Amino acid sequence: MKKDVLFLTGIENFSTIIEKDAYYVDKTSYLKELFMSSSEVMNALFIRPRRFGKTLNMNMIKSFCELNYQNPGDKSDQKKLFVDNGRNLAVAGDDYKEFREKIMGEFPVISISFRGVEGNTFQSAVSGLLGIIAELYERFLFLRESVKLSEERIKQFNEIYSFCTTKYKKLSDPDNLNEAIVICGSFLATLAEMLYREYGRKILVIIDEYDVPLQKAVIAEEPYYNKILEIIRKISVTTFKQNPDPWLYKGIVSGCLRVAHQSVFTDANNFTTFGMNAEPYTGFFGFTEEETHKLLADCGLSEKENEVKEWYDGYRFGDKHIYCPWSLISYCYAATQKDIYAPQQFWVNTSGNDIVSMFAKNSIEAHDSGNVDRLQQFSDRNIIEISLKEFTTYPDINNNMDFDIFMTLMLHTGYATYAEETNSCDKVKIRIPNNEVALCFKSKFENFYTKNNHHWFNQTLSLVDLLMENKTEEAQPLISTMLKEFLSIRNSGDELYYHGFMTGILGIAASTKGLEYHEEIETGTGFSDIVLTNYDTKTACIIEMKKAQELDDCYDVALDATKQIIQKDYASKFISKRYKNVYGIGIGFAKKSCEMVSLGNLTHSSVSV
Repeated sequence: MKKDVLFLTGIENFSTIIEKDAYYVDKTSYLKELFMSSSEVMNALFIRPRRFGKTLNMNMIKSFCELNYQNPGDKSDQKKLFVDNGRNLAVAGDDYKEFREKIMGEFPVISISFRGVEGNTFQSAVSGLLGIIAELYERFLFLRESVKLSEERIKQFNEIYSFCTTKYKKLSDPDNLNEAIVICGSFLATLAEMLYREYGRKILVIIDEYDVPLQKAVIAEEPYYNKILEIIRKISVTTFKQNPDPWLYKGIVSGCLRVAHQSVFTDANNFTTFGMNAEPYTGFFGFTEEETHKLLADCGLSEKENEVKEWYDGYRFGDKHIYCPWSLISYCYAATQKDIYAPQQFWVNTSGNDIVSMFAKNSIEAHDSGNVDRLQQFSDRNIIEISLKEFTTYPDINNNMDFDIFMTLMLHTGYATYAEETNSCDKVKIRIPNNEVALCFKSKFENFYTKNNHHWFNQTLSLVDLLMENKTEEAQPLISTMLKEFLSIRNSGDELYYHGFMTGILGIAASTKGLEYHEEIETGTGFSDIVLTNYDTKTACIIEMKKAQELDDCYDVALDATKQIIQKDYASKFISKRYKNVYGIGIGFAKKSCEMVSLGNLTHSSVSV
């Protein structure tokens, strides 16, 4: 293992990575395809999951193309970054010489990211956008000294900059908010027009994470999707219109979701969308198998390749298997710097948009067992088939969402990937990509079945009361209802699934009720599955569980469970301690249903097998 490999995790600035001699996986070979090839497009929209290198690639493009504003024609910065750095980047090759002469350092570049545009209210989102505009305009303050631009244009520039820096916290005033909305829709075109007039060169526009404001607007406490959509659409219309302004050279946009593509870029029909399976860019984002093999070898971690593959591989983009770059770099950093070899979860903790938990919660509260069952199949790492749903507006995940719509979102956001068997364009087969994402589902499900979920927690409290009173006729349908709402990482064909289910619901509620909860404790001549005890009332409930192969066999296996309670004398421990009520209950499970058989109070009844 090598210790001298430098990783700048979390740094998405290309020049910083190169200047500090940090590790970089070369993606510069795609530049010629993007700017000077037979497949070159006017405007490109790249759709990839989060943390797959979109921002770094956008910044790399900016660094390569951007004009030296103080000394046009000077390309020394690009030569240091891309050519004379000893890295042998693809774009430094002789076959790229003509390309470098025509594209490198030739264009004014307007580059922005909408990643930070969020908030629980529309005003807070607009405020965030004003902050981004202020930072952008600050980079171009030198335009105020221009001798080529009219006084009126410079005045407009100053007014936008001044408003963004002084009024961004005063949007509760309706007049300020209205003016802010106007500025948000026109700032990019205003700046582009000025740069075009100043330098006589067309403008490259880069927008990273274009869809983040739309995602955040849907899950906000006060949703404002339509309002923020109008702003993003206005930016698109004024920048990428069907008959573009003479100042536009090319637009490059990135995001996670196609959901807003048609609604945002309605009047920009010269956009080409490159999804995960779109050639020739399937390897542009994320790490290919070859790139991963080299990375691990460079770190002295080649012996960990199989383990790394299980954890961070699994994404299928076209005919390529792609690794999550954020996770892989984070793993290599930990392994080389801290001698930590065990893979960990890195990618899952980077998202604030918890649509997995929201979908599960909404499906359960809507009693949609179909959604829950299919989500269980998926989380059990089975391959499932869905119909791709390409929609023009972001779906309302606060309501009971269609399962196919939800899984299309999962594909876009990296929680799912195409299975190798998929060839169709509409009906597709999908699966969980790797161990890291599988553990993500586990953690989200575990967090869901807690006291924080009042719907679930209230049912667990009711169930404990019924069991401690031996009211099995009422407890049985309640357990069956809860089973239909339960999601687990354990397959329901495994007896451990049911054990985990009962352990989870009874363990949560027992402490709240002041009960003792015991699992697999020694009683009599064996170990009972679950025991609930209340010392104050001298009551114990002994539960033995068994799994049936078919629903019709549930009663028989529940009866077998009660026989085991008697045969192994599970009640003797509590009877000897003078408990007044010792209930013996057998439960037979099959699929999402159960049968219960009660032995009654074992302290004063004679039960024979």
